[in-house]
Amino acid sequence: MEQLTIIEKDGANYHLYELEGALNAYTLGEFEATLYDAVQKNNIVLDMSKLVELDPAGIGVLMAAFNDSEDVGHKLYFMSMSNEAERAIAATGFKYVFNLINSVTEVK
Repeated sequence: MEQLTIIEKDGANYHLYELEGALNAYTLGEFEATLYDAVQKNNIVLDMSKLVELDPAGIGVLMAAFNDSEDVGHKLYFMSMSNEAERAIAATGFKYVFNLINSVTEVK
């Protein structure tokens, strides 16, 4: 079973989470609550370049956090998605609704 490693960094107008490993029902744990809380306070960038798995539970958390961020006037960005993350996001049919970026310089 893959694990999820999270590295946090602060930017000028965003908070960055670098995600490495698997974002799934087994690894969500406290990251779910952390993400929901974070989108209430700031713009959030999720660096998804090192995700090796993104299952429906992970997608559900991301979609809920995206909606929560929009409700409070913040943005949730998905940055540099791995092939696995991109496939999972595309499978939702909502890929172009999300804020997809390649670099933190695109954060508005």
